[in-house]
Amino acid sequence: MRSKRVVLPLRQRHLSFLQSERFAPELARLPYKWRRRVIGLALDKMAWSSWYKIYESLATTLVREFAERYVPAGVDLSQHDADIVATAKKAAAHVVSALWGAQSDLHALQIIQCECTEYGIDPPAFEALKDVIARAVNPHWWRAQLRKRVGRAFEAGNIRLGYVHYRGEPYASNDTVINRQAQNRRNVLALEGQKLENELGQQFTLAELAGTTTANKAIRRGELMLRLNGFETIAKEVGDEGLFITWTCPSRFHATLHCGKPNPKYSGATPREANEYLQDLTARFRAAMARRGLALYGFRIAEPHHDATPHWHMLLFVRTTAKFKTPHIHDVANRVTRLMKRYAWAANRGEPGAFARRLKVERIDWRKGSAAGYIAKYVSKNIDGAHVGDHKTKDGYVVVTDCVGDQELVPSARIDAWAACWGIRQFQQWGGAPVTVWRELRRIKEEMVNEAPAPMRRAWNAAQKIEGEKRADFAEYLRVQGGPVIPRKNLIITLAKDLTTCIGRYGETIKSTPYGVHCAALFGVVFKSVRHIWTPVPSDTTACDGAAVALPRTRVNNCTHPAVPLREKQPDWSFPDVNKFPQEAKSALIAAWAALNACPYPRIFDEPKETP
Repeated sequence: MRSKRVVLPLRQRHLSFLQSERFAPELARLPYKWRRRVIGLALDKMAWSSWYKIYESLATTLVREFAERYVPAGVDLSQHDADIVATAKKAAAHVVSALWGAQSDLHALQIIQCECTEYGIDPPAFEALKDVIARAVNPHWWRAQLRKRVGRAFEAGNIRLGYVHYRGEPYASNDTVINRQAQNRRNVLALEGQKLENELGQQFTLAELAGTTTANKAIRRGELMLRLNGFETIAKEVGDEGLFITWTCPSRFHATLHCGKPNPKYSGATPREANEYLQDLTARFRAAMARRGLALYGFRIAEPHHDATPHWHMLLFVRTTAKFKTPHIHDVANRVTRLMKRYAWAANRGEPGAFARRLKVERIDWRKGSAAGYIAKYVSKNIDGAHVGDHKTKDGYVVVTDCVGDQELVPSARIDAWAACWGIRQFQQWGGAPVTVWRELRRIKEEMVNEAPAPMRRAWNAAQKIEGEKRADFAEYLRVQGGPVIPRKNLIITLAKDLTTCIGRYGETIKSTPYGVHCAALFGVVFKSVRHIWTPVPSDTTACDGAAVALPRTRVNNCTHPAVPLREKQPDWSFPDVNKFPQEAKSALIAAWAALNACPYPRIFDEPKETP
């Protein structure tokens, strides 16, 4: 009797193929974290076909296209940071050896371009060949490029597979946040391990010096709020209208819906591409305003949605200029809003929810409080989360602190990791006088401005801060410079720069360094700022104590391993070949053993053989 043929259900046949050894090489390039969800995508793709020649081809094509997009060529996304360092050294050494055979400048560029293509990174973009070669043969350049490429590719895959959303890992994946925290720890070790000394004999660590700059999150937050308050004060004085705007990307930039399910309209765009879309859109909008004689000033803040897609919050103050072409329009804020909607709704205009969600504009009501209050929570939320309370997303969901192993992932750390991974500038000032001049004024001593013109003294006094007695006044600084929409060429106070030749990691470079400020009221005079000359101080710290070595980081566990004590050097217990000793040394050795009532003969000396 013939046995009955058993036919497996269709989905089980598909799954058997995806889990077979024949398909395993296709999954080998993908990190383990991705494989289950990639198999799920393949099952959905294969669902309609029951013939193995078709569904096997569909699955293979899907996985290969996914790997080609999200896995850089020649790079393993699951490798440790120490492996990235080793790969960088290998790539730089390969370029060095290949360049020995270069026959022309064009051949050298082709060698470098081919090596960069193998690892999926862009070659150095410089006009001079020596600048390109200096970077291509340097392991540090390769290390930075590989870290950026691997980090962004891994995060893009996490977004595409639906790991990043408020029900899972909001703003940024846990892997990216853990890697960012490991990088911050390495940076802290490096800063604390390097001590500098100035010409006055004062010694500080780099960590202490960095703590006095805007690298300190508290100082950074305070300076941003100070500048916001300065803009608000000027707007109230001159009667400019204020707008609080939230600008969002179209649906095709969002990978995940609010419910946590994949967005069917998602085009595969990364957060960096979405941010570039907003940059292009706002640049066109600002150009259109300038053509119509409208001016604006204020701040814009970039922050992520729950699925890592950026959106912009903007606090803008608007006014007309001498080139205003429609003087019969008195509601300037309404004119700006209409112009903004024209650009915000231009792309994918007919998609559902575009008019309601793409752009939100709110007029500043001075009776309800300060304009800075509208944006203060976004400043704090995107820096260190101080004084914020519950960390809510744009859609009203609360993001709580997560714990992965022994590491605490707070919401502000997730935003910091998101911005660092994608290279997104979080805060930007639009209009107003440059903040670089403001910071340079703080470096000038009081005796330097005693005989200065009145504008210079006013600007210097506005920039100074005395703890507990006097606050800096950014509004007064704007008044001295000529207002918040003054063109750069008409500024009263400008930087004085000096071109110097510096020898750095990639050879000689010409660097423009400020050394003071100019005042338009006193032509040709430079009010010099105080700048110290710092030299490294030799330290007793070994390479293992600081960040002189690249601490390994992993996508699984970034815990610091306990330090292993160094083994004491053991004595050499091997015996020398005493038969090669001269006769005098042999006699001395025998005498020493005889003094101990022991005789080494014939245990260590070979007996001479008698010749027949």
